[in-house]
Parts: sequence; C-alpha cells; structure tokens
Amino acid sequence: MTIKNTFAEQFLAEARDVIDRLDAASIEKAASLLASTRTRGGRLFILGVGGSAANASHAVNDFRKIAGIEAYAPTDNVSELTARVNDEGWETVFESWLRVSRLRSNDLVLVLSVGGGDLERNVSPNLVAALQYAKTVGAKIVGIVGRNGGHTAKVADVCILIPTVNPDHITPHAEAFQAVVWHLLVSHPAVKQQQTKWESTSAAGEQLRRAVFLDRDGVINRAVVRDGKPFPPASVDDFELLPDVASSLHALKAHGFAIYVITNQPDVTRGTQTREAVENIHQALSSSLPIDDIFVCYHDDHDECDCRKPLPGLLLEARSKHNVDLSRSFMVGDRWRDIDAGHNAGCKTVLIDYGYRERAPARPPEATVHSLREAADWIIASSLKESTDEVRV
Repeated sequence: MTIKNTFAEQFLAEARDVIDRLDAASIEKAASLLASTRTRGGRLFILGVGGSAANASHAVNDFRKIAGIEAYAPTDNVSELTARVNDEGWETVFESWLRVSRLRSNDLVLVLSVGGGDLERNVSPNLVAALQYAKTVGAKIVGIVGRNGGHTAKVADVCILIPTVNPDHITPHAEAFQAVVWHLLVSHPAVKQQQTKWESTSAAGEQLRRAVFLDRDGVINRAVVRDGKPFPPASVDDFELLPDVASSLHALKAHGFAIYVITNQPDVTRGTQTREAVENIHQALSSSLPIDDIFVCYHDDHDECDCRKPLPGLLLEARSKHNVDLSRSFMVGDRWRDIDAGHNAGCKTVLIDYGYRERAPARPPEATVHSLREAADWIIASSLKESTDEVRV
C-alpha cells in the first residue's frame, strides 16, 4: 500500500485496500442464505454491541423495508436490554432474548462485530452465548466481523471478514465496512425486493414497466402429469399450447403489460432433457406469441442457485434488465414454486389450480383460477380497479 502524506489520504487508501481484500464469494453465499431464509418464512436476528449495535438498528430497517425480511435487533429495546443486564447479567442478555423470541432452525442470526466474541479475553461474551444457543436450535449464522473473526468465524455458516490493513484502525474500518457489506446485501438481486426512494425517483423520469410473469409448463403449454405432478414436454413435437393462450397474452399486452416467461427446467441438469430441446421450444414460443423475454433456470435444488423458483432470482433479473416495477406486476403459475417466487419478488400472484398432489404455497395467492384466460381477466380487472382507486385518491 502506497504511503500517503496526510492522515485523510492514508485512511482513504486503507479503505480502498479493505474493499480490494473483501471476499466476494462469502458475500454471495450470505445473500443466498438471506434469500433462502425469507423463502422458508424465517426471521433475521441482528446482534451487535457498541457501534455495531447502532449498525444493527440501521440494518434491521433495511432488511425489513428493502428486502422484505422479518428482522429484529435486541438492542433496539433499551428497557428489556437494561433490565436483563441488571437482573441476569451481560453475558446472557442476547441468549435470553433469543430464547424468548423462540429462535428456530429456519431463522438466521447475523452478527456485526469487530472481534466476533472471545470468552478467554472476556470480549463480547454475550455474542458467544447467543451463538452457542443458535447452534443448538439449528439456526443459520452469518458474521460480518473484523480481526480474526473470533468465535463468530469459528461457528458461522458464512463469515465475511473485514481485513485488517492497519492495526491502529481495526475498529473504525470494521464498523464502517459492516455498513458497506449489509448495504451490498440488501441491494443484491437475490435479496432486494423494493426499490429505494431516490433510485425510484431519479431515473430521469423513466417509466417503470408493469409486467406479467408466466410459468411455462401448465400455464402456456399443456404439462405432462404423472402421479399428480406436472412435467415438461420432451420436444417441440410434444409441445401443445393451451386454449386461449394467444388471446390472453394479446389482451394483457393491450392493457400495457410486458410479458415474461419464468421457467425452471432442471431436467437439463438431471440429464433427461437437452438444452437444445428447451431452446427450440422457446424459439417456437417467441415466434408465435407476444412474449417479450424468456428467463430459464437449468439448475436442480442441490445446485443452491439464486434463480430456481421459489427463489426470485429470475424475476429480479427481469426487473433489472427491463426496468420492471415488481410491486405493480403479477406472477401466474400452476405450482407452489411459482407463487412463492412471485411473493418473494414482491409481486401479486395468481394460481392456476389443477389440483396437483404437492405442497401449498407459503402464502396464499391473491387469486385462484383454472386457466390463463381467467388469470388474464382477473389481472386486467385488478389493474383497472387499482388505477381507478388512484384517480379517486
């Protein structure tokens, strides 16, 4: 690192060095954990002491408002915190709070800390006790920590280490870059659901698009149903459009909606389907229907990608690529994965119910219908009512 003449130059040079040394792969893993926690209906508990406690409060706001994740910080309740410290002691204050909150295996604990907790040095023992308890219930743990990460780095599922570039500035860099990293996480396409205020108003008047996202098999084309579950057609020759699909899509386009297909095609990864066959089907779709774009996930569950429904990755990709307002858009599907993906992205959802023998969505759809034609009619009526209500206001 080049030596700078003034303190300000030196400190800023150190900050650049910290950024260069941050492990992007760990941050990506943390984003995936946050997205999957939200999908499972889990909660986020953020623990921090001192300056990190203030960061925890700010982060709770961002994860709730921008990412749509139910989030809490024990340090936000000063009365309970000080009562527990006074009556029970500092060491167990976070653990006790998590017990009363009924921490579960589908929840996530996020630690913001300079040292990460160290019992031998009696540094943040409350973090150590809280993480020990979190491990007993099977909750996931993510750390954004400085120094060597302490106890957090030893037990976390993902630990993002703020590297030490100057031993004299461990604390200010660690606490400053906690904020950089969590802002990165709430801005990550896999995590972010809502547009932030200034970005939504500063696009030089650019109009955000309304969209209808459609699953493919069972929504656009007839699915092959075996043992009560739907499967895709094997080739273009087996591909059969469902009735009224073309007229339904033209009606949606006439009311100002962009049309995007969002489809899981894991049989490619499983080796029972070829990518060429999928692309041939999509070429036929694009040439015969008013579809603006097609987004495909070829992964299986074990790949732990961000794009496989029920995760919202493909919808978020469409939002970024085509400037879509997800809050004014709709996801139409015939399976729980479609409905959960739509809700996870912040869309309204419509289920085409064929009575498959599989689990229900985590949250009920806004509408349940029996065909794409019914779905289109409901979407158009709903959007017209919304526009009328806005005019009245």
